[in-house]
Amino acid sequence: MEQEVDASHPPSNADFAHDVSVAMELGTGAVSPATDQSGEIPRLSADHKLFFLVVYLAPGDYHRFHSPATWVVERRRHFTGDLFSVSPYIANRLKNLFVLNERVALLGRWKYGFFSMVPVGATNVGSIRINFDETLRTNTHDGNSTKEPHSFSEATYSSASLLRGQPLLTGEEMGGFRLGSTIVMVFEAPKDWKFTVKAGETIKMGESLGQFAGAEEGEPKKVGGGIHVNVGKKA
Repeated sequence: MEQEVDASHPPSNADFAHDVSVAMELGTGAVSPATDQSGEIPRLSADHKLFFLVVYLAPGDYHRFHSPATWVVERRRHFTGDLFSVSPYIANRLKNLFVLNERVALLGRWKYGFFSMVPVGATNVGSIRINFDETLRTNTHDGNSTKEPHSFSEATYSSASLLRGQPLLTGEEMGGFRLGSTIVMVFEAPKDWKFTVKAGETIKMGESLGQFAGAEEGEPKKVGGGIHVNVGKKA
C-alpha cells in the first residue's frame, strides 16, 4: 500500500448550505468518522446488520452513478487489477470476480453507520471517474503505470468539509464509467431493513432500493437509485 494522501476537492462558500443539509440528515454521526487506514470495517451496532447489493450496468444503460443515500465519503482505496467482463454470465462463473478486477472503494458513513460504494472496472470500460477526486487515475493498463498489479493506494477526503469527508445528498451525481460496469454497495443498517428490489430486476435511477421503519417517526425510510441489482445481507 502507498502512503495515504489527501485528495479532497477544495471546498467553496457555495458548499456550506449543501453540507449543512447533509449534517442535519446524519445527525449525531455527522462528525464521527467510521473508517481508518487499517482497512477493517468498524464494529457494527448490536441491533444492526451488514447488507450488500450488486448494481450491474449493461453497455446500453446509463453510465453515471449517483448517491443512493445522504452520506459522507471519508476515504477511497484504489485497487489495481484485471478487467474481466462483469456481465451476469461471467459473474456467476468466475469466483471472486469483483476482487480480481480494478476497483475504487469509496468508504464512509451514513445516518446508520458504515456505508460504502465500489465502482468496478470491466472489459472495454474506460476510466472510473469520481467527480470530487481529480487525483484519481484508473485504467492505466498501458504498461506505463508504476503501480504493482493487485496493489492499492489510499486517499482521504478529510479536508473536503467540516464533516471530515466529502458530503453527498441522495441523488447527487458522484461519477461515471464508459460503457457498462458494476457497482457494489456494502452498508450497515438496522436489522429491520428490507430491500424492495429482487435479484435480476431492472430499475430506473431514483427508484427505491429498500426501506425500514424509522426509529423516531415510525414511517418508512428509503434509499434509492440504481439499475439491475443482486441483493443480500450478512449477519
